[in-house]
Amino acid sequence: MSKDAFENLTSAVTTINTPMPASIDEGTLLACLKGEISERKWRVYVQALFDEVDVSVIHNLVIDQVVTFDQLLRAIDAWQVTESENERWVREMASFEVGRSPAEGADRPR
Repeated sequence: MSKDAFENLTSAVTTINTPMPASIDEGTLLACLKGEISERKWRVYVQALFDEVDVSVIHNLVIDQVVTFDQLLRAIDAWQVTESENERWVREMASFEVGRSPAEGADRPR
């Protein structure tokens, strides 16, 4: 992971942890988003990613290839994230990602 990608992930985690009595670390958050961890105690942190973290930070996580829109969409469904502007945005972006053929890059017009 690049330095910029790690700093962006750390920014997201810092925002998530600010109001919480306990903290989540970068590795645990990523594991939750990628479906590697499903302990319910982490749900509030995943929900906070979509509620509290600026959409530009989430977008940068995808641009930096930390996660994909598809992984974020699966995390939203798995963790039952609801009623969030960022959740709706991720669903929309994931639909565009799914509609792209594998030969097309993110920077190529459709």
